[in-house]
Amino acid sequence: MAVLKVVEWPAKVLETPASEVKVFNADLITFVADMHETMRESNGIGLAANQVGDLRRVVTIEIPHSGKDDSSDGELKWWHNKRFTFVNPVIIKKEGTIKWQEGCLSFPDIFDFVDRAAEVWVKAFDENGKEFEVHADGLFSVCIQHEIDHIDGIVFFKRMSRLKADRIKTKMLKRGNVNVEI
Repeated sequence: MAVLKVVEWPAKVLETPASEVKVFNADLITFVADMHETMRESNGIGLAANQVGDLRRVVTIEIPHSGKDDSSDGELKWWHNKRFTFVNPVIIKKEGTIKWQEGCLSFPDIFDFVDRAAEVWVKAFDENGKEFEVHADGLFSVCIQHEIDHIDGIVFFKRMSRLKADRIKTKMLKRGNVNVEI
C-alpha cells in the first residue's frame, strides 16, 4: 500500500465531477487500499478519489469510535471501526435534517457547520464489484454525503452561506502553498 498525496483546494480536480467506474480489477483494488491507507495516515474518516487527484467515483470511509464523535451520546454504532468502500455510490433516499461541524482533508484545519440529511440510504459497489446497500445515520450519514459531494465536484463550502464560504476561501488562499494545477 502507498500513501497518496491529498490535494488541497483550489485545485480544479476537487470541483470536477468524477466518472463512473466501469472496470473492477486489480488496479482498482490497489487504488482503494491506497485510499484507505492515505485516509488513515492523514487522520481522516473519509476520502474521495478526486482528493488524491483521481476522477473515479470511489469513496472510502472508516469512522473510529471515540465516544464523542456523533449525536448518539457516545454509543457504539454498527458502522464504527468498520472499513467501507463505495464505488459509484448513489443516495437513493434521504430523511430528516442534521447540522454537523465538518472538516475536510483538502481544507486542512478548517471546520464549519453544514446542514445535511440525518439519514441516507445508499446503493454502491465494493472494490470487487459486489453491489450493496447501506442505511446511514449520524456521523456516518454526514460523512457519506460529504464524500459523495466530492465525487460530484461539490466542495463543502458550497453547502454554506456565501459569507462562510468566502471566509474559508480566503483562509485557504492565504495559506499560499496550494497546487492549483491539478
